[in-house]
Amino acid sequence: MFLKTRWFVVTALSIALALISVHLQFRAAHPLQLDESVSEFQQHPASFSMLEEPEKTRGRYFAAIKLTQLQLEQNFVLAARGSLAGSTELSKLRRGATYSCLMQFRPAHQPTRDGFLASCQTQPKLIKAAPDFLSNFGNLRSHFMRALSGVTPDAAGLVAGIAIGETSKVSQNLVADMKAVSLTHLTAVSGANCAIVVGLVYFLLRRFGARRLVRTGAALLSLIGYVLLVGAEPSVLRSAVMAAAVLLGAALGRSTSPISALALAILILLIADPWLCIDIGFALSVLATLGLLLLTKPMASWLDNHLPTWMAISIAVATSAQLFCLPVLLQLQGGISSYSLPANLLSEPLVAPITVLGILACIVAIPFPWLASAMIWLASIAAWCITKIASSFANLPAATFSWFSGVAGVLVAVALAASVIVFFRARQTGTRSMSLLIVVAILAASFSLIVSRSVHALGWPIANWSIVNCDVGQGDALVIRSDSAVAVVDVGPDDKLIDNCLGRLGVSKIDLLVLTHFDMDHIGGLTGAIGGRQVGTAMVSSFADARWGAFQALSDLRESNVPVVSAQAGFTGTLGGCDFQVLNPSGVAEDSNDGSLVIYWRGPQLNLLTMADLGERGQMRLATNLSTWWARADSAPLVLKVSHHGSADQYPELIEALHPQLSLISVGKRNSYGHPTERTLSLLASVGSTVLRTDEQGAISVSLTDRGLSYSTSGAG
Repeated sequence: MFLKTRWFVVTALSIALALISVHLQFRAAHPLQLDESVSEFQQHPASFSMLEEPEKTRGRYFAAIKLTQLQLEQNFVLAARGSLAGSTELSKLRRGATYSCLMQFRPAHQPTRDGFLASCQTQPKLIKAAPDFLSNFGNLRSHFMRALSGVTPDAAGLVAGIAIGETSKVSQNLVADMKAVSLTHLTAVSGANCAIVVGLVYFLLRRFGARRLVRTGAALLSLIGYVLLVGAEPSVLRSAVMAAAVLLGAALGRSTSPISALALAILILLIADPWLCIDIGFALSVLATLGLLLLTKPMASWLDNHLPTWMAISIAVATSAQLFCLPVLLQLQGGISSYSLPANLLSEPLVAPITVLGILACIVAIPFPWLASAMIWLASIAAWCITKIASSFANLPAATFSWFSGVAGVLVAVALAASVIVFFRARQTGTRSMSLLIVVAILAASFSLIVSRSVHALGWPIANWSIVNCDVGQGDALVIRSDSAVAVVDVGPDDKLIDNCLGRLGVSKIDLLVLTHFDMDHIGGLTGAIGGRQVGTAMVSSFADARWGAFQALSDLRESNVPVVSAQAGFTGTLGGCDFQVLNPSGVAEDSNDGSLVIYWRGPQLNLLTMADLGERGQMRLATNLSTWWARADSAPLVLKVSHHGSADQYPELIEALHPQLSLISVGKRNSYGHPTERTLSLLASVGSTVLRTDEQGAISVSLTDRGLSYSTSGAG
């Protein structure tokens, strides 16, 4: 046995090294000019093949492509993977086909297998059609989408997402609701769908007396066909490889351990595609499966002594998956979903009928579209129930509660999962008692943390607030209210954080949306801010920014029919009873920070200066022209939104001249930039300004009372 294991490990490592070598050779084959083209946003004629069907996200279509030829001074043949973005015309491109266009390149924003972002500046031309078998699956999807119908648009879109992985018809509001209650895995195909397909084929054939070899072959073919239909999503691949291992074992007359099948699936997929090691979907799929395999049975057995069997199994399944996924979910949600367990318990039984009806509808969509439409409509009844479950729980008070964050949160989550496993699986009483003690200690600490933060946050926002600095981590997001009018200055880096802040403030209409510049920590949450809200006007800097973030943000605004104005120094306007004046940019800016919008807001009771990310040199220009916009004799107190998260790049003479009574610093906990710096904090202290920081105090609300400026904080999460 030892020898077999040793040779298995040696073989696996050899294959891994060989494939890594192939990956490196492909990378080395790329011309150096490609890196230059990407970094400098250049345009070149290029040929590319589609690796997946385009998906609609935030109003635009995206798809993974393989760049096969690039025309510079000469033609280069290569195999560089990237991501292609576009509008409606991109949705017509088919997986497996090869096209050419004049392509503009941009850098990718984060570590990813895609080496670049690109968009076609000319209409893509077909060079080579997709293989027939891929075209057939593409036709199935197309006919299915034409037959799509449902009791509501969201219900119909959810059927398409669950059945064939087409998420373009699922609204952003539904996505947000399902994310809030940890039901995101139901908006698209998951590993459970593969199990349903394989199980349905295998057991139906056994019911009709088919031989084991026939059952296995048919199940494998159905599995391959389903993967080709829905696409190679990480969770689908994980489930497919696991199911194939179990089926092959059954065909050979040998039982296969599910844990071994999972380990084999992980090994094979990571060798074939090392980038999966940083894929969130793959991690969640593996962790959820591991939780189901390790914890469901012992937990269900223990619960069976106290609850009906069906309820014990349902609770064990939902709890096991959520518990093992907790370390990753904390990084996505910034807390724990309060209603995740009941939402999953109510929703999970509805997935199987939606999947079965959806797949049957897909099969008959070409010969009998009317029958497919009827099946989809019937499936949408169950999908509608899921949408109602998600929206009902997501709109309840305290849908998400903050927990331990960062590395500490991950470690506590891992300790909790490990202790629960030991409690349910250990046989020795002493070991079980120790694990139970750890679980109780973690739960007690969590309860204390939640209560203390909840009590602290009761006074937020302060009554009659005029200014709120939302807590969006390492980013900027400020809300200004004058009379009944509302302005939002920047939206932070995350959709959910800004959406939660605006939702808690009761902001359903944004009269003026200001995007000071196009750094992602200022515009990344744009969809979360404008989704489901009426927006009057958006104001952006006149600085010419060619980055992808600028292109995407302006596209999102255009898709949402929000009028956009470009502003520079001298631009003025009103917000309720407040006047504002743009102070920057003026002339030629050095970079996007130097070209960011600086605005002076003058109200009847208090004034506000929002500095965006303007550096010391730009602040020197403001100080030079101070007499044209600043009246020191003004009796209204001044609130300063400190520039660039409190970095050291400040001009002391300007702050000394302004003498702000209150200074707001929007900054993330333990950020890698060292913000805010001691230099800036000391400078603000020297002028007697009260300094409030989102990393220490959470969201900050400010109001003017008879006693002067008052504020309340939500408490740092």
